[in-house]
Formats: sequence, structure tokens, C-alpha cells
Amino acid sequence: MLKRLFPDAYSDPEQPASPRDAEEQRAYSSEFRRYTENDLRAGKRDSALTVIRSLDALSSASAGEGGAVLKLSPEESQQWLGALNDLRLAIGSRLEITDEEDSDLLYSLPDEDPRKPMVMAYLWLGGLQETLVGTLMP
Repeated sequence: MLKRLFPDAYSDPEQPASPRDAEEQRAYSSEFRRYTENDLRAGKRDSALTVIRSLDALSSASAGEGGAVLKLSPEESQQWLGALNDLRLAIGSRLEITDEEDSDLLYSLPDEDPRKPMVMAYLWLGGLQETLVGTLMP
């Protein structure tokens, strides 16, 4: 799962490298990760905290009203998109989704499949991302 959240910066899964090139790519990726991973992790943590704080504020502000409207600044929207993407990557990794064909198979899972609740969350998060992107478009 961490490979999905923090992919190698210098490898291309579409272009298999020779053993020598692969070793060099791993070295470059390791060096790149050494300088960037802490900041990437902090950014992901901040994005997740923005989502949690937004939802906490929403639930306390709308207690007893029967509904609420979530209003996000452009910066908060970007953080939400990042957090939703990370959630989808983590769930997709657990579901072993590697390409579009794997995603298409999710729609045909029978209801009794134990992966179904996770699939529903994965698809719902994708819809939520799409809606959020739509609100950011001019």
C-alpha cells in the first residue's frame, strides 16, 4: 500500500529496465525519497486532518437541524481531494486494483462477496472526488 501512496520517482512500470538500470533507478528513488518523504507524509497528514476538522465542525454546527452544507475554501478543497485520493489508493491497493479493467470488475461483484462493502466505499469516494472536482471547475 505504501508503494501506491509514495511511488518511486524514477521507475516506470510501463518500461521494464535492465537490471543495471533498475538498480540505478532504485538508488535515485531512494535518494529522492530521503529528501521528500517526510514532507509528503506531513502533507498527507495535514490533508486528512483538514477532512476530520471539516466534518467535526459540520457535525457540531448542525446538531439537531437534520442536515448540513459543507462549505470549503479552495485550499480546503485541494486538501480534501488529496485525502480522498489517498483513501482510494489505500482501498484500491487492498482490493488489488492495478488497472481500469480491475476497476470495471468491481461493478459485477455479487452482494455476498466479502469485498463488496470496501468496493462500495471505493466507488463512493470516487464519486465524491468527481463531485468536488466539478465544484472547483469554473
